[in-house]
Amino acid sequence: MMESPRAPPASQLDGSGLGEITAVVVRYYGGIHLGTGGLVKAYGGGVQQALKRVSRLARIPRRRFVLRCHYPQLAWVEAAIQQAEGLIVAGEYQESIILTLEIPLHRIAVANDKLRDLSRGALQLTPVSQ
Repeated sequence: MMESPRAPPASQLDGSGLGEITAVVVRYYGGIHLGTGGLVKAYGGGVQQALKRVSRLARIPRRRFVLRCHYPQLAWVEAAIQQAEGLIVAGEYQESIILTLEIPLHRIAVANDKLRDLSRGALQLTPVSQ
């Protein structure tokens, strides 16, 4: 029974649905010439094995913001950011709190409205210039 030919590594990567991906296959020369077909089969097999083990994560486009708040506001600010599927990536805790946030693009308006409503207009997301 003949094994079905494997697709070339580049075709496997393109067809994986993973987006921007690169594979590096290292083969140490063992004295046996594989020829072009043998190399494609060996490299393709390595890429195929690696693709089976890749964990997939959805990439969500986000925008970075800064938010200044006071300590009594922190708990509901964190809750509002979490409800908007945002992330707090950094915080400076001094006299007031300065948070660096990342909010999914499709949830920015929701986060801003929630923060403005909870603070009676005092809090607003400030975009970080890229």
